[in-house]
Amino acid sequence: MSSYLYNYQTVVTFSMPVRQHAVMLRCQPAENGVQTVVQEHVTMPDNYQFCPGHDAFSNRILYGGIMRPHSAFVYVSTGIVRRDLDTYDSDCGFLPVYSLPSQLTGINSEMKDFALSAKTAGGNTAEILCEKVFNMMRYAPETTTVITKAEDVFSLRCGVCQDYAHLMTALCRAAGISARYVNGFVEGTGQTHAWVEVFDGRRWLGYDPTHNRTAQKGYVKIAHGRDANDCPVNRGIFYGNAVQTTQISVTLQEL
Repeated sequence: MSSYLYNYQTVVTFSMPVRQHAVMLRCQPAENGVQTVVQEHVTMPDNYQFCPGHDAFSNRILYGGIMRPHSAFVYVSTGIVRRDLDTYDSDCGFLPVYSLPSQLTGINSEMKDFALSAKTAGGNTAEILCEKVFNMMRYAPETTTVITKAEDVFSLRCGVCQDYAHLMTALCRAAGISARYVNGFVEGTGQTHAWVEVFDGRRWLGYDPTHNRTAQKGYVKIAHGRDANDCPVNRGIFYGNAVQTTQISVTLQEL
């Protein structure tokens, strides 16, 4: 069993004042058979009104907003999470959803053949696909966008953690494995990270194709979904002709 101190900060700035700003945030660690939130504290601007809840995939959310004009939105989520590395999340809800292609995890015939070759190779298909994605990809920021699809990633052979996770998720589903996209924190300092969970018939197991390893020690999960569209950490709308800039900083440290 391991405990982690996390600190997640987001600074959203606007090029000019905006109003009627409504947001939905996924900034709190998930609570499941693996993770227990021991302490948590979320700091918001004084004038923002928020309520807790859950989305359609049972992820924890905070939703609300502010009416008056403003030029920045800053929030901090911090606390302690305990992870039991000898247990797994056994929630099998929505399995059919995680077996089908989604908007960002569609496949083509070449990808289908690639996935089936891993399945017929023998051994742990998910583990094989994790390694294959790691080996075929080159980590290259700014070569893709938040809406780049798995088919395009398969052709480009480069991207960031979101692209690695989308590609592995798509290939796992093509091989007949239920898989879901996950975002959260990884030990160290940086930004949010993305990986994959696959269902082995009894439990969800995490794989990180960006680093070619299991997503257990040093990982804290925030949310999951069919792809990144289902679980962004920050989504909002506002009135105003402004350009939005978002800066995220994450620190995760084992205690």
